[in-house]
Amino acid sequence: MPAIGLAIGHAYAPHDPYGVTSPFPWLWLVPLLVALRYGMLPGLAASALLLLTWPLLMRGQPIPPAYFIGGLIMVMIAGEYSGVWRTRVRRVEELNGYIDERLDRLARQHHLLRLSHERLEQNLISRPVTLRDALARLRGLLDASDEGGGLPVAQSFLDFMAQFCQLEAAALFEWRNGELVAEPVAVIGNDPNYRSDDALLDYAIRHRTLCHVQTDGLHDVETGLLVAVPLRNSIGVQIGVLAIKRMPFFALNDDTLQMISVLSAYYAEQVSVRELAAPLLEALPDCPPDFAYELFNLQRVRRESGLTSTIVVQFFAPGSQQQDIFNEVRRSQRGLDQQWAIDDRPTRALITLMPLSTLAVVDGYVNRIEALVRERFGKSLVQAGYSHHCVSLSKPDAWIQLQGLLHEGTRATA
Repeated sequence: MPAIGLAIGHAYAPHDPYGVTSPFPWLWLVPLLVALRYGMLPGLAASALLLLTWPLLMRGQPIPPAYFIGGLIMVMIAGEYSGVWRTRVRRVEELNGYIDERLDRLARQHHLLRLSHERLEQNLISRPVTLRDALARLRGLLDASDEGGGLPVAQSFLDFMAQFCQLEAAALFEWRNGELVAEPVAVIGNDPNYRSDDALLDYAIRHRTLCHVQTDGLHDVETGLLVAVPLRNSIGVQIGVLAIKRMPFFALNDDTLQMISVLSAYYAEQVSVRELAAPLLEALPDCPPDFAYELFNLQRVRRESGLTSTIVVQFFAPGSQQQDIFNEVRRSQRGLDQQWAIDDRPTRALITLMPLSTLAVVDGYVNRIEALVRERFGKSLVQAGYSHHCVSLSKPDAWIQLQGLLHEGTRATA
């Protein structure tokens, strides 16, 4: 860009391509725009190019100090302004990415709830086990399993899918190191012959969505499958692919395909929760996996964008209204918050993970609880036996602090 600006200046005024004598130094708009778009260093590089080409174009004329110093100051101010706003934009993008991820998970849960309700209405008489019970059983299998690898309890998951989606022949492939493993990790049905390079599997992987033999663009493709479903979690990480070879004709409809897609996403999400939350669950075995998973996500957001989050550890001392106050505070959580309730000890504890919240937001949260307790029970927080401690995720030892607070709270009641 500086070369283009110099060429235009030379064509317009060969004796003064820099515009030193003109009422306005138009040539400095070039490094100014570079600094605004790309930051201070590229802007200074463009300015340096103007300075270095002066002896070549002006043929021994002295360098005007005010012209270049003023231009450099202008470029530095623009570069600093650009850097500040680029940082703000990056933080907003990271914030939006986190909110989109939470919204995607919420949408999946809502869709799963709707499907569960519809299935319950349709099959309550003929099928004693509800979809919710089956999901709880699948999650229990994952929690109880010690299997390693990318797809734990794969065979149990396929059996679960066969029961609720009427699959007759299907296989589960693991996604490892950017490609499908050649042999399936689990199979149901009498046909064990599955190809990892099947065209339907390739289409599902490339487009990151469920596809079937009637999908547009696949009518002429040779495939031995009916349906292919990529197993991806809410942050887009792929862990495997479900290949369905045979199912009843009348079961191949939009409702069943939706059910297959949602259940596959649920399985992938639970596997990811289990893997990411393993270190924290090892230190705090009673911690809910969803809480630990959200904690890891927020630590990633902190590392990438600097947006901090806070954990509020709340204790409720024994008293005549302890349970009522505990339940009231528990019900008052915000929409984005994650909670971990410990109610099997004399002093109950409620750990609230507040995403993207500073200590000022925590103060507002505690003030709201104080007003709630005073309104419902006529007590102050001290009279209600309520106390709280904050742990900022900006600190690298947040886990250790959380573990220490819980241990101290338990020991205090021993």
